[in-house]
Amino acid sequence: MTAAPHLPRLLWPASPGSHLQRPRLSEEATRDLDLATIAAAMVSSDTPSARRGARERFALNVLRQLTQDPAVIRYRVAVVTDLLRQPALRKQLTELLPSLEELGSMPNGERYRPTADPSPSLERVARRLADLELLVDVVVRLDQMLLEADCASDGLRALTLAIGEMRHSSSFESLEQELPGLRATLATVRSVTVGINLGADLLPTSATILGFSSEAVEGRRSLLWRLLGDNPEYRGISPLQRGEGGPRSRSNELLRDLRQLLGRVVEPVRSALEQYDHVNASALRELGAELAFLLGAANLVEQLRECGLPMCPPEPLLATDRRARLDEAYDLSLAIASRSAESRIVTNTIMFDAARGRVWVLTGPNHGGKTTYIRAVGVAQVLFQAGLYVPARAAGLSPVDAIYTHFPAREDAHPGQGRLDAEAERLATIFRGATEHSLILLNEALAGTSALEALDLARGIVRALRVLGARAVYVTHLHELAAAVEDINASTPGDGTVASLVAVAGEGAGLHARTYLIRPGPPAGTSYAAEIAEQHGISFEQLARLLRERHPPPA
Repeated sequence: MTAAPHLPRLLWPASPGSHLQRPRLSEEATRDLDLATIAAAMVSSDTPSARRGARERFALNVLRQLTQDPAVIRYRVAVVTDLLRQPALRKQLTELLPSLEELGSMPNGERYRPTADPSPSLERVARRLADLELLVDVVVRLDQMLLEADCASDGLRALTLAIGEMRHSSSFESLEQELPGLRATLATVRSVTVGINLGADLLPTSATILGFSSEAVEGRRSLLWRLLGDNPEYRGISPLQRGEGGPRSRSNELLRDLRQLLGRVVEPVRSALEQYDHVNASALRELGAELAFLLGAANLVEQLRECGLPMCPPEPLLATDRRARLDEAYDLSLAIASRSAESRIVTNTIMFDAARGRVWVLTGPNHGGKTTYIRAVGVAQVLFQAGLYVPARAAGLSPVDAIYTHFPAREDAHPGQGRLDAEAERLATIFRGATEHSLILLNEALAGTSALEALDLARGIVRALRVLGARAVYVTHLHELAAAVEDINASTPGDGTVASLVAVAGEGAGLHARTYLIRPGPPAGTSYAAEIAEQHGISFEQLARLLRERHPPPA
């Protein structure tokens, strides 16, 4: 086993530079698409809190990277597929994760470096031995479970070969054989016998170490605390000094003698470990985090399928096509929140192509599913480019170079700016960075101005989206904008169609019933604001009746 044995990455194939990616998703888009909820759902609920945060941060970072390489996407999807079809392997790897993550937390040799010091740090040697024992245990268990599995993905097959080579290297075999003996050497010292001489007044006058034993001493420890001063409540005869210096420290001769004697016991172990000083956990450092991410993704797929929701491996399309189609798609964060609830998730078709619609203007009633739909579009693209299954029955997508979002403004506008100022600034930022290969999701943009002004501005934005050629969805209450898509296509240059989507109203429960279905078609011409006002009792007729009841006319 070499100083840094090579192990394949589970998130990146071996092609040069394939892993040199940088996060492309902004903080705003991450928040608008609710990716933190998805990252948290990929971490098992029984994960210790000390590990949960690290796993969630890693998952969120991977989701934000938006890899554009179809080879990387297929590589990751294949690993997830392997894990899904082998529940036994998934269970074994999940049980191994804590040990892998503990290896990943090791500073790779910083805890132990051979020195010429004749009195090596006892704790350092003992810790180094424990580190190597953990490394051996992880490699042996991982080798066994991978050999027993039937892996088809390039990632897991390469890992199987690499772990097998590591385990059967002469250096590893030597380490595996020698560690039990070294542990047995340290185990010979479990207790120390101390002799204490007392004076005529029965006060301790001197003390010496009589010997070591492999058996632990039974009984109360209060006397040892009093003698060695480990408990600050007691003024020990020989106070235990922490550290090796300081203006007030006094050398504790008994403890110094003890450490020197223990150093003689540890010396053979230290010498034996010198030949393994090159062995560290760097080869397994990233494996634990990547494996936790992919196992979490597979577990989430299984949970959603058990709820009757489809999850499928996406097919990468050419980036130059700028296309996407997802059948029976849905908002993953909504599904995660509804897993334990008696609620029905409505699925919709998501489609982008040059002929039927590359820029969609989405209108419909309030609370009709428009925001859910636009978030489903963005999340599906994120999961696809993370190399994961997507929430749909079938899916094919072209990768994007960035995702830009503009959802309803929060109370975070710059002081002195109105809502329209903040929206205009954000829209300008989007158009300064977006390309024809971007995805742009605008949710109620330009709501901070009058309808007449907003219509003129929104029309200009939609025309600019057609010129740009990017895939886009514009959610709006401006039904006149959706009604003008044919005129926009006729008057504006571009290689993709601007088309209208509408949130469909129901029939059985009345014209204004919500179905949460989104379909291509002309706008309905109303946002149903009057119905919402009536539901909340604030229509003019309701308010007038309320006021008459509160203040009846005089008799």
